[in-house]
Amino acid sequence: MIYPKLLSFLFRCRYGEVPEVAEGDASGLVLVAGGVGGARLCEMGLRHVVGRGDGALLVRPVSWGHGFGRWHADLTDVANHRAQAVAIAAQVVAWRDRYPGTPVTLVGKSGGCGIVVKALEELPDDSVGGAVLLAPAVSPGYDLSRALRAVRGEMVVFWSPLDAVVLGAGTCLFKTTDRVRSVSAGMVGFRPPASPDGPGRSPYNRLRQVRWGPGTAASGHLGGHVGPDNPAFLRKYVVPLLIGATAPEMLNFPRDQGHPMPRR
Repeated sequence: MIYPKLLSFLFRCRYGEVPEVAEGDASGLVLVAGGVGGARLCEMGLRHVVGRGDGALLVRPVSWGHGFGRWHADLTDVANHRAQAVAIAAQVVAWRDRYPGTPVTLVGKSGGCGIVVKALEELPDDSVGGAVLLAPAVSPGYDLSRALRAVRGEMVVFWSPLDAVVLGAGTCLFKTTDRVRSVSAGMVGFRPPASPDGPGRSPYNRLRQVRWGPGTAASGHLGGHVGPDNPAFLRKYVVPLLIGATAPEMLNFPRDQGHPMPRR
């Protein structure tokens, strides 16, 4: 209990109080699943940088793990992954029933990306407006087809080749959230299906992969695993996606910057 209170205090000192948005006044709901171990940096950062000036978005953290410091249990408890994914999907359905004209966006960081992907797989087609995966601790070959069908707009994946400690050596040793001993998609990007015309290819048109570059360092994201948690990075690159805009810095990014697309 001490860590969350201390973190909240530090963020309030730096960024002020979290803007309060009533459900009925919200222009959209953002559900955030942070990484393993309950550090909560990403969700806390988003709550503080998303203000009333950003369309009165309601940001709700999803507490899916076992508690602060219990990263191994969070990573390996597959039954909990499924249960928490079902719970997130139920939140989406309940929100859509209550506020049918108000979009929902799912955001995941690291291990939380695995929970977000599983939640999307539980939902009908076009259930959420968009999804953002930050440094996903998911295997590069994971089939996103089913999850992508639940996304009406785009799933945007931010990955960095410099995230070699946590999403390289770490997941090679302890496995990814989908229990594969491999480097993670957060380090190399997701690998699309082998055949561009094969089954499941069409949903991949909704996938946009964004590779870290030196220009991103100005936002405080230096390429490592905690870089996407930086509020300056979230403000510049992620918040525009949540309010339905396209960040100007992302306009020149190709749709797929992960594994090379196969040629015909």
